[in-house]
Amino acid sequence: MTWKISRGTNMTEPRETLEKRRDEILARIESGGRELQVELDRDPEEQAIQVEQQEVSITMIENLRRELADIEDKLLSMGE
Repeated sequence: MTWKISRGTNMTEPRETLEKRRDEILARIESGGRELQVELDRDPEEQAIQVEQQEVSITMIENLRRELADIEDKLLSMGE
């Protein structure tokens, strides 16, 4: 296998990729926050399922926030 090294690589591409991912994460965090604002069902078994789903959503949002912080640090180091 031969690897081709491009010397004319567009240096803004990584930045654009990071900015796009940042925007995706922000949208997901916003929608995830809305998902957490659901009224619990009266049925205790259904409540247990809803609480479990909320815990998963909370964990996903926490992970997204960590990824967002990493992306913002990278963008700052690029001179944004």
